[in-house]
Amino acid sequence: MKKVFIRFLTVVIATAATLLCVEILVRIFWNKLNSQTVIPLTLKTHKVSANPLMGYELVPGSVSFEDNAWYRINQDGLRDNDYPRTKPKATFRIAAVGDSCTFGLGVELKDTWPKQLETELRQTKAQVEVINFGVMGYNTTQEAERIQEKVLGYSPDLIIMGYCLNDIGVLSRERRVLSAYKGYNSFIATGIGFIDGLLPHLKTYVLIKNRLFLKKTNADKRPPQYSKDGLKVLRKGYSGFLLDAYQEPENWNELTAAFAKIRQSTQPQIPVLFVIQPELNELDQYPFTEIHDIVKKLCLENGFLVLDPLADFLSDKARNIRISEANPHPNALGNKIYAQAISQYLQASFLAK
Repeated sequence: MKKVFIRFLTVVIATAATLLCVEILVRIFWNKLNSQTVIPLTLKTHKVSANPLMGYELVPGSVSFEDNAWYRINQDGLRDNDYPRTKPKATFRIAAVGDSCTFGLGVELKDTWPKQLETELRQTKAQVEVINFGVMGYNTTQEAERIQEKVLGYSPDLIIMGYCLNDIGVLSRERRVLSAYKGYNSFIATGIGFIDGLLPHLKTYVLIKNRLFLKKTNADKRPPQYSKDGLKVLRKGYSGFLLDAYQEPENWNELTAAFAKIRQSTQPQIPVLFVIQPELNELDQYPFTEIHDIVKKLCLENGFLVLDPLADFLSDKARNIRISEANPHPNALGNKIYAQAISQYLQASFLAK
């Protein structure tokens, strides 16, 4: 019996040592081995949601280095630190809701406007929390659903909606990637939470999974599937799409229904402040002021507070406050301008006191 045990132990140790050597070699030659089997990093931090109105959501506990920034998702599916659901006594809790500009595409967490706002407000009121509920690619319909599913459970004293002008449409690389690579997250999974959480950290497992998945699905060879709004952008250009979107009955009806849903789930118990995010690609001759006015009117009709920091952005050059020429999302400075405008508004209106 002892000899059998020793032989078994020897096999286990030899197998473990072999696998460890393979893992080391795969890590050393990772770039070369994985060059033909690249899976979009978006799949690391996003998954299909059980809620069809949400479409997709963030993967709790996931980590990805994408867009030149680290995206670390907490255990409740937020790009933020972990917060208790029960609000600490005497704390003023703000929920920041929005799309990629709120989530912070291309910037580190500390440089997102929710975290910069938290830093600003804590200079005068230490017990302030600004929790980031932003999800890349979300429109107002999805954000309204996120408020009901996630935000209200944290008992916020104030909800700030980071409203981008394209939130009226469906423009989401995350939705497109999840559609193209459907089934990837559950492919070669054990169904055991601990093991499935450990496996993605093993490069050998990831390499095998990626190659088998692409061989089975040819997902990397299929043409991209765009939403109806994405196709309009391809035909008309982004500005053309945006200027037309608020005139189209289908998009307008979806937007007004989302505003009504936010109103019904929050008013009058929780104040909601909409803050308009200016487009950062045409600041010199800004063509979207009329859309700003439309959004402000819609906010007031629904009983929401509204702030338009357009003038704060127009005082600078677009190239100084966006990620790059090709990426018009706000950089750290752009997020700072946005956060400071909100901070000044809150201090003046005593909402954060």
